[in-house]
Amino acid sequence: PPSTPAPSVQAPAAERSGDAAWYVYGVVADDTALSGPVHGVDPAWNITILREGALAAVSSQVPLEEFDEARLREHLADMAWVEATARAHEGVLDQIRQQATVIPMRMCTVYRTEGGIREMLSREAAPFREALDRLDGKAEWGVKVFTDIARAGGGIHDVDTGAGDAPGTAYMERKRTEQERRQRAIELAEEAAALVHERLSAAASDAQVIPLQRREASGHHGDMILNGVYLVADADAAAFHDEVRALQSDFGPEGIEIVPTGPWPAYNFVPGTIGAAW
Repeated sequence: PPSTPAPSVQAPAAERSGDAAWYVYGVVADDTALSGPVHGVDPAWNITILREGALAAVSSQVPLEEFDEARLREHLADMAWVEATARAHEGVLDQIRQQATVIPMRMCTVYRTEGGIREMLSREAAPFREALDRLDGKAEWGVKVFTDIARAGGGIHDVDTGAGDAPGTAYMERKRTEQERRQRAIELAEEAAALVHERLSAAASDAQVIPLQRREASGHHGDMILNGVYLVADADAAAFHDEVRALQSDFGPEGIEIVPTGPWPAYNFVPGTIGAAW
């Protein structure tokens, strides 16, 4: 996803007795029912809907020895484990999201007992209900925008400094010109990113700009100049993607690539107060 919250290393009811704990993927309305079996992060256990009042937790059991606080800290240093667990976590949310509005929880939100989950649902009932109402019929979409700032700014060898300049003066002039061109390229990229975000925000119910990713994280050869997330009503999704395609057509000739992603669980549009429940 565009911005998946960091895994939780807290077990809110972390007793050490017994051999199973409860992993929570998200919160839904109490009338949510699964259309069929869904495997959890540990495929030995299927998803269960635990109801409390008007809310329910999408949960599954997991081995306590693998998900207690100490063991989780070890696992979170193992990127292969993190990636596999993240895929399983998102896979559950994707399946639930097709059937119901869901408030996503952080990866590795673990409770020792059903009672701990029910207490959390009761304690956070008001913000959860507000969030469900706000997210109903909507999905989060990401849009990443890339360009090659170095190419747009030109390289040091692209600048004609004049044959009569002394070597030192010519070098300094080349450097100054290169810096000016790069700065102008950055300014143009920022202007393009702002315009893209403005147009997409107008087509969405809500929008945010989240931190840019480095090339190694984004998996893209260009420089990321916008990492936007957009909460879009399902009824408006076609119009939103029409606007994405229009922007691609407008900015593609300028060497700017616009990459949509999603739909995602609405991590970036859950009220901050709900974080207290994690």
